[in-house]
Amino acid sequence: MQPLKIAVIGGGAAGFFGAIAAALANPDAIVTLLEAGRQPLTKVRISGGGRCNVT
Repeated sequence: MQPLKIAVIGGGAAGFFGAIAAALANPDAIVTLLEAGRQPLTKVRISGGGRCNVT
């Protein structure tokens, strides 16, 4: 049987932690995080000064 394939679209805080939750809930799955920007979590790093200030 082929492993479950999960795609998470959006590398912001919700997408990033959603991908982690999906991987933890489905250890045999292949989880792919898709982000249009250069790096995931860019806004989180900018807004929190490196401390993850999510409001």
